[in-house]
Amino acid sequence: MNPTAVGGRRSAVGGAAAAGVRRARRAQRGVVLVMVLAVTAVISFLVLDLNANMFVVQKATHIGDRRTVAYYNARSAVNLGRLTLVLQGLINGQLGGQQQGGGRGVDVTPWSSMLFDFFADENSRNTLLEGFAGIPGDMVKGFAVFDGNFAVTVVDEDGRINLNVAAQGDESQQFIDRVLSWLIAPEQYEDLFSKEVADGQITTRDQLVAALIDWADTNDQMYQRAGASRGAEDNSYQSLPHPYVRKDCPYDSVEELRRVRGVGEDFWSTFVDPDPTNPDARTLTVWGQGKINVNSAPPRVLAAVICALAMDQKACDPRHFERVLLLVDAVKQLGGGRFSSPGHFTRAVSQGTEDVPGIPIDGGLADKWLTTIGKVFSLYVEGRAPVGGRPGGAAATRGRARPRAAQVSRAEHRAAEEAERARGDGADASGAGGETQASDRPEDREVVVRLHVVMDTTSPWDTQGGRVLYWREL
Repeated sequence: MNPTAVGGRRSAVGGAAAAGVRRARRAQRGVVLVMVLAVTAVISFLVLDLNANMFVVQKATHIGDRRTVAYYNARSAVNLGRLTLVLQGLINGQLGGQQQGGGRGVDVTPWSSMLFDFFADENSRNTLLEGFAGIPGDMVKGFAVFDGNFAVTVVDEDGRINLNVAAQGDESQQFIDRVLSWLIAPEQYEDLFSKEVADGQITTRDQLVAALIDWADTNDQMYQRAGASRGAEDNSYQSLPHPYVRKDCPYDSVEELRRVRGVGEDFWSTFVDPDPTNPDARTLTVWGQGKINVNSAPPRVLAAVICALAMDQKACDPRHFERVLLLVDAVKQLGGGRFSSPGHFTRAVSQGTEDVPGIPIDGGLADKWLTTIGKVFSLYVEGRAPVGGRPGGAAATRGRARPRAAQVSRAEHRAAEEAERARGDGADASGAGGETQASDRPEDREVVVRLHVVMDTTSPWDTQGGRVLYWREL
């Protein structure tokens, strides 16, 4: 064999092998490049996701901090509300109204906004200091400067119909029966008691009144009006899809009314909470001394009281209930909006005016069930904190509620955080100095904490801001 030919074949084989090795190496480099690109893409995704999560955590932490500020602003508002009640207790004590058991007294709550504005708004504070005390506003710079602001609404619970009176015995139940019956008697509410509620049942007026009383009374007997025989309470609650039993003891909160069979959303929005933005419009309560304060009761409550105490029940006509409301308006205007005693109210209602005939009412029952001084009050407070921090170095809004669209509640915080996680865009909402810029998102406006606190100012707590009966975050 020719050595030259053999060598040539070996060279060709070697060249082919080398070319194969080079191709394999190029293929490996291609695979490595793809792997590097894939790892880079994964790392980039993880970095972006981490960045988005960190943004959400930062935002949630910031809002949590703002919520703490808003909560303590609300606590400050509660204490200012209690200060108002202390002032009222001291004034009434000096006037001797409490010792007389029903003097005119003084209601300072209509002027309480002046006190709240002093702390909640710098301009109002300067106006009050300079106008009433002659103190230049520059002398008190930095005093009562809040990181945020607050609002307070004081509601006299004694001006509402106290359903827990039903737990005090037969005579009390009969009074509550009459007042509730007249409250819901007007013909305009007929549709409310002719359609099914959530459990598919139609509840009549009498059935609803009995159910409200039976829930609070302390026996297991069905409530019946005077003279009717009583039987054991039925098992209507046990027949519900999610059964439960009657409480048979006093209500703990107004919200508990929702558990009474027959109390649906329509009844709630008509009688219990007719105006969510105005808690003073509420007609029912579960707190109070038991007597109804005629100086703070809403017109509908006063009209129901007049008819319940009328010596002639035919004097009130559910078909023309507006006549009673006209009488209420007339006697309040005639008396300057306030009555000095239950007897004063009785005489005014019985006599009427030149334009509106009176309705004689039982003076003895009026003395028993009516008063002219409130002793149990609700404080509806809001504490607010701007997400970007204290604006302008001072509280920028007055001590009144803002529209709910510009506020962020605890539930809205959670919804906003979930929305941020869903977007995952990691967009930075902070500007220079780390302050949150204004935007259309609710979490970039202000954090709001709402509290409902009920205070009993019966002596000796009247000079201490009252005793807390109820505390709930709304």
